Amino acid sequence: MATGRTLGGGGRKAPKAAARVDAAEYSLPDEPKPIDTDLRHYSILVYAREKWGKTNFFSSFPECMFLMTEPGAKGLSIYEFNHEKGGVRDWDDFRAAVKLLSESDRFENVVIDTVDRAYDMCRDWVCNTLNIPYPGEEESGKEDRGKSWTFVKQEFVAQIDKLLRTGRGLHFTSHSKSAEIKTRTGDKYDRVYPSMSGQARGVVEALVDMFFYGEYFKDDHGHPVRALVTRGDEAVWAGHRSIAGMKPLPTFLPVKEGKGYETLLGALKGEVAGIEPMDINKSKSTAPATSEFLLKARQTQLRKNTQPVQAATRKATRRVVGK
Repeated sequence: MATGRTLGGGGRKAPKAAARVDAAEYSLPDEPKPIDTDLRHYSILVYAREKWGKTNFFSSFPECMFLMTEPGAKGLSIYEFNHEKGGVRDWDDFRAAVKLLSESDRFENVVIDTVDRAYDMCRDWVCNTLNIPYPGEEESGKEDRGKSWTFVKQEFVAQIDKLLRTGRGLHFTSHSKSAEIKTRTGDKYDRVYPSMSGQARGVVEALVDMFFYGEYFKDDHGHPVRALVTRGDEAVWAGHRSIAGMKPLPTFLPVKEGKGYETLLGALKGEVAGIEPMDINKSKSTAPATSEFLLKARQTQLRKNTQPVQAATRKATRRVVGK
């Protein structure tokens, strides 16, 4: 095992006996806690294809620092950690950033861009620490029954938890991936979701408050429309926790260059309207799953638009019959 390295910052020593808890140090709540409506205290994941504008979206967030694990921000004026040496090149760089942020009160938001690569770096770091080629086996080559994968998860969660405990907004980007899914009954459907590994997705999904999918559409004139899908279904991975006192987000949220934070905050306050499904169309680059999702949304909107007319017609018919 490499020297000077401990998994999760705590090593692999046997846990100590739990100390007795003094209940006198605690008390039961007397009233509900206040609702936090500060967007900077929420975690957000945005995933989309390359060049959609994920980094640009978060660049509009106030006092934001980026942990860039991939190149792609050369054209943006942003605070990038270790940019002189190429950003976050490995998990040691990532750990150094976490340590510095934990000791500083600078910056209100931190973006891990991309979390795909960050998780891979964490995996490689753990493998190097355990002196194994890949998670799943011990140094001797025997199967380790998932222990090394558990260490990867623990190390990643430990560093993310340190960032969350600083009180900053913590955000993530990921690339999108499309796949055809076959159900047990033999039915098939297209699905779009983040390209990070399944274990990484499980960890990040549990951490974030909002996870959005970025897509390209076009308007009736053929002009490109860049939008976030904020609520998905089995085909489009997207959703968010509701915030009491804030408006539900529209399913399709328009995104303009440099206006990501302003648009999202305005939508939560009910000051920014979403895009009606009938006002956009699929483009040549729209993923098959999103095209089907848009079609369903248009059908739903059409039904909602015709319901008042149908209700009024039935009411008028009853009046005529009653006479």
